[in-house]
Amino acid sequence: MGWDGRGATGVDPLWAQLINSDWHDHLGTGRRLDRIDDDRWLEGFLHRAGWRRRRLPGAEARERLRALRDLLRRGVEALLAGAEPGDLDLAALNRNLGACPAVRHLERQADARLALVLAPVGTGIERVLGTVAASFADLLANGDPTRIKVCANPDCRWVILDESRNRSRRWCEEAVCGSLVKVRKHRSLKRSLGRPPAG
Repeated sequence: MGWDGRGATGVDPLWAQLINSDWHDHLGTGRRLDRIDDDRWLEGFLHRAGWRRRRLPGAEARERLRALRDLLRRGVEALLAGAEPGDLDLAALNRNLGACPAVRHLERQADARLALVLAPVGTGIERVLGTVAASFADLLANGDPTRIKVCANPDCRWVILDESRNRSRRWCEEAVCGSLVKVRKHRSLKRSLGRPPAG
């Protein structure tokens, strides 16, 4: 799969998608890409986050996305270390939430039932920042942050939310990193068994 095919389906929560926009080559080449600079990736991400403008954001808005990405990464690293995000980071997260207020309204669902929906009223980059920040804040307040993991491929660094029943998810994608690491281990084992004993 190509680099922008990984996680491009939008299945991961918005906060994880933004963190993972700092892409590291899972093959171990050391190559790294900032997908915020990739207009095609950015267009898809912004659409999923509520962007409704025709033109993509400029340099200043992209820097704001990077700042939020760094904030979310620090939050995830704190959670992985068994701590909570610090007060300064929570204040920054709240500023992003406050940049895009929301209103409640009733909306008819596909099954004709009514649902109470919280809809952002902001536009532009503020809407995106608020929506992405809200996805992470919802995890902190109502979810289970212990389900956050980093892909078991040390070259990948992809942040995932393990929603499996038995918390067994190890890879960003089983078919990509899972297969790659398993093949590497198998080849390493074969090499070690084929070598004559040292001495």
